[in-house]
Amino acid sequence: PPEAERAFAATSSSPPSMVQPLLRLVALTMSWCLTLSVSTYCLFGSRFLGYGQPQLSTMFSSGAAIAVLTQLFLFPRLVRRLGEPASCTVGLGAVAMGLGGLSLLKCQPLHSMLYLLTRLGVGIADTSTATLVALTSAGREARARNLALIQSTRAGARIITPLLSARLFELSCSGGVFGAIPGALPYLIVSGMSLAFMPVPLLVRRLSKHLQ
Repeated sequence: PPEAERAFAATSSSPPSMVQPLLRLVALTMSWCLTLSVSTYCLFGSRFLGYGQPQLSTMFSSGAAIAVLTQLFLFPRLVRRLGEPASCTVGLGAVAMGLGGLSLLKCQPLHSMLYLLTRLGVGIADTSTATLVALTSAGREARARNLALIQSTRAGARIITPLLSARLFELSCSGGVFGAIPGALPYLIVSGMSLAFMPVPLLVRRLSKHLQ
């Protein structure tokens, strides 16, 4: 019957069920990265770099400007050249390099450059993740639901990650097995997560029939 054929076609054209959870993990990682770049960085910058409020404000303003400029000018050009999945992978790579580097290298201007690279990477990866969520949703209702879940994931991360990051930061400053590199533990964890998730957008492109 025609109804059965339409139902089968809709089912066969739907993206695999694992696509959206994978993208939510990427979104959670980018939200955690923003926490490390702002609230946790206040602890890091004041403790290891001697930053006061003027220096922190300058860093945050520069990072926000980089993120906005990235989304307005760099991201559209990158997507036209590479596509959304590869652009997301590039952003995740920039985050992994930037976060890991700034936690280990405190000499200037290299440290500030790695901080700005992190904010640039988040601007690329976070925006392309939302785009991938929309492209891999089967229909308007699924798109609205998946975008809402991404927003909920980000909101939940903004509640949990500041507490978790502060605890990990203090743990890495207290010596012992976690204190080999003081203050670096939360940054290295999220850097490793970003590195581990780099193949995810390319996997999404392979799994989903909705990406052109």
